[in-house]
Amino acid sequence: MNLLHIGVAIACHNRREKTRACLDALHEAAARVRASTALQIVVTDDASTDGTAAMIRERFPGVEIIEGCGQLFWAGGMRLAYGRLLERAFDHYLWLNDDTLLFPDALETLLATHRAMLEATGREGIVVGSTCDDSGKVTYGGLRRRTGRLGALGFERVIPATQPQPCDTHNGNVVLVSAQAAAALGNLDAGFRHGMADMDYGLRAVEDGVPVWVAPGFTGRCIIDHTVAGSFKDTSLPLARRWRLLTSPKGLPFAAWWLMCRRHAGLLWPIHFAWPYVSTMLARHGKRDPDARNA
Repeated sequence: MNLLHIGVAIACHNRREKTRACLDALHEAAARVRASTALQIVVTDDASTDGTAAMIRERFPGVEIIEGCGQLFWAGGMRLAYGRLLERAFDHYLWLNDDTLLFPDALETLLATHRAMLEATGREGIVVGSTCDDSGKVTYGGLRRRTGRLGALGFERVIPATQPQPCDTHNGNVVLVSAQAAAALGNLDAGFRHGMADMDYGLRAVEDGVPVWVAPGFTGRCIIDHTVAGSFKDTSLPLARRWRLLTSPKGLPFAAWWLMCRRHAGLLWPIHFAWPYVSTMLARHGKRDPDARNA
């Protein structure tokens, strides 16, 4: 039997215990497919000061580490790791967030989904794994556009079912990219430093005719750790603070948001581009809503 070769890309920064748990879970999932699959893992450690790189070298000696400058953020770190893997020949590439714990059958599910969809459609593509929180609620995975005149960049999470489902784009937590899809799409766009790079990739895939499917069930556990509290949407913060958060790499920095809107928001893209900045400026400063949910 010919082995399937999978290159795994991970980016990390100062989350040693989460990174360790992620790699432990990945190795457990890999053990389930060891007879048919070989993994090569590349981790970009973005100048962690908590001993993450040393932990990886000691506990996972087979993992290749790229050392970052400390200012890469998620997209920059993933671009380096994924780019290193794209230089080599793999059958698939797996994106994995270091705060995601794969379930033991995750790789089996992702690969089986790709095989089934290839047989059904004759097209190689991207398979997205869904993650859940401790209550079983979906947290990350496939995304579909919301309907409506001004909903071009409004998305809702796809609830995983018992069969594969198409989606419009995806989060980057668990993503299996086939070699053919990777050749068509290349790396994450350098115009994105942190967020939006994963969604841009999925949107470009669908626009280029590369199918994107959501795998059945859940493939891992990941908690949503960004909330309204402390974000640019938190109206209890002073406007100056909210503006800095909005335009920071982890918010909606001008250049990246312009690229996202110009590329994917259609003819009304200038409205979509301006709206977060205008609404932040106009938002009334006051007490934060105690019932505010995740951003």
